Amino acid sequence: MISGPGAAMLDSKLFVSRLNGDFRDLYERWWDGDEWIWINHGKPAGTAVTGTPGAAMLDEKLFVVVADGSLWERHWRSDLGRWAWNSHGRPGNRPIVHGPGAEMLNEKFFVVTDDGHLWERHWRNDLGRWVWNDHGTPPATTVATAPGAAMMDSKLFVGTANGRLYERVWNGTQWVWVDHGLPVGTSVATAPGAAMMNSKLFVGTADGRLFERVWNGSQWVWVDHGAPPGTTVATAPGAAMMDSKLFVGTGNGHLYERLWNGSRWVWVDHDTPPGTTVNAAPGAAMMDSKLFVSTASGRLYERTWDGTRWTWVNHGTALHDRAEHVVGRPGSDPKLSILIMGDGYAEADMPAYRSQVTSQVLVALSLDQLLLHQGAFRVVRVDLVSVESGVRERRYSTRGTITSDVFKSSRLGLIPNDSWDRCWFDLSTYTDARIEKLRLRFAPEADHVIVLVKSDTWGGCSSVGPGTGYFTEGSGMTTVAHELGHNLFRLGDEYLSDSARETYTGVSNYPNTSEAPSDWTALKWFDLVHPDTPLPTNAARPPAGWNRRTSVGAFEGAGGSYATGLFRPVLECRMNQNNPPWCPVCGRKILSDLEVFE
Repeated sequence: MISGPGAAMLDSKLFVSRLNGDFRDLYERWWDGDEWIWINHGKPAGTAVTGTPGAAMLDEKLFVVVADGSLWERHWRSDLGRWAWNSHGRPGNRPIVHGPGAEMLNEKFFVVTDDGHLWERHWRNDLGRWVWNDHGTPPATTVATAPGAAMMDSKLFVGTANGRLYERVWNGTQWVWVDHGLPVGTSVATAPGAAMMNSKLFVGTADGRLFERVWNGSQWVWVDHGAPPGTTVATAPGAAMMDSKLFVGTGNGHLYERLWNGSRWVWVDHDTPPGTTVNAAPGAAMMDSKLFVSTASGRLYERTWDGTRWTWVNHGTALHDRAEHVVGRPGSDPKLSILIMGDGYAEADMPAYRSQVTSQVLVALSLDQLLLHQGAFRVVRVDLVSVESGVRERRYSTRGTITSDVFKSSRLGLIPNDSWDRCWFDLSTYTDARIEKLRLRFAPEADHVIVLVKSDTWGGCSSVGPGTGYFTEGSGMTTVAHELGHNLFRLGDEYLSDSARETYTGVSNYPNTSEAPSDWTALKWFDLVHPDTPLPTNAARPPAGWNRRTSVGAFEGAGGSYATGLFRPVLECRMNQNNPPWCPVCGRKILSDLEVFE
């Protein structure tokens, strides 16, 4: 689960606290110019964060409360080029239970402690340090909500234990309490929020209505906005925009907008985020066109106006991308370096993804000639978290037209297409750039990238030599091994497709396939051919005692498409049928390439 969204900065980032699991940390959701990513800011002094981040200042600092009730600042230190934690302790040695909120002048904000006191945290330039100021309690009651609805850098509002709304205002000489009383026929139940024009604010009430408290030019008055149709207000009001709209979460889990349409206030139902419900106050409004909510499923959702309509955008669970060395250790010594990442794996899929990496990729990397040369490898696994489980799936007709296209949002945008002619995958426009960005971030020394794609379809496709190989979960370990032959060792295909009809007329650059030489003694692998073996070799009638996997000849037909003109060394090899071991010709190339890394 995550806290409500807060501490928006630069219209490109916001912060939440993760409230369960292994990472009860502060998380940033940041638009990096290409995609939204989660950044884990950790926990200060090993203590879990517990509340909504708030009191953002100068687009470089924010504040959070942790499990022991103390306040911590998260501050971007431009002089150090990194974020740092600063402890602000506990006011009066009392644990904080509400806030931080009601930021003013980029130098002060307010919190509430367990005894119902309102406290101010104030940066004193004259002293060069932060100080705590105790504002005490409103007369004959205590503060019961987070402070909010700051106005004119001189006033803020709170709800109290007896259900009243109180204002705390600087009158020019001192801070004083102003009692705004009870909303008509009910009491204040949420933190005040959605301040507008320095003259109005909103609260949710005990009977589920929305009330406005507004200065009409001569006095403060209550305005009853009622409840959204068929439901009740269940969260504090938030995400005010253009002094004419605000948002609330409701008892049925919907997001509702309260909008001034130019002549009257109306309710606008934004429904629920797909498959879940809103469970915290809306917040982190940006550019008067988007806001964020946390949900019962533990996900963050954005509600955004795209110019013609409002849409939901799933930001997933707050979990960051992580890297781990799974073969070899970090170091600068030369190794055959490989980066593995997944596409379409949400947080709940991570255990299965790690298992797939082990059973498909790491097992493939220990087959045959590779088993005794593990010291040549450095392999880094990145746990790349997508917002939803699975990837987009596309299918084509035999004439090349799209017959189905089922969209899902995945980090790398890989699209399995179930077509050998299309190398099993379509790529989105951003796929290559995303992979390169992640390679530079997690393993810049890696020349080889392997992507496991969460799809039950069959398919594997790879560059020949340094580059990227893509594999579906359904493709299996032997397919991965075959494609690694291409990617790691520049081996060519030795198989023929069912439709192979072409004649090869070029010069093969692969060590395990060859055009017909003018002199067969010049064949690349002639030294591995037994003197009694005829060249070319007839696959239908090989010499007596022929071993289909280890006896070397020159069999016509290879490269997938070439029935004639291109030759392969053996009848069975990983570069042909996937399952057999690599043949002597491939094995020699593999061992030669690995020698330089040992």
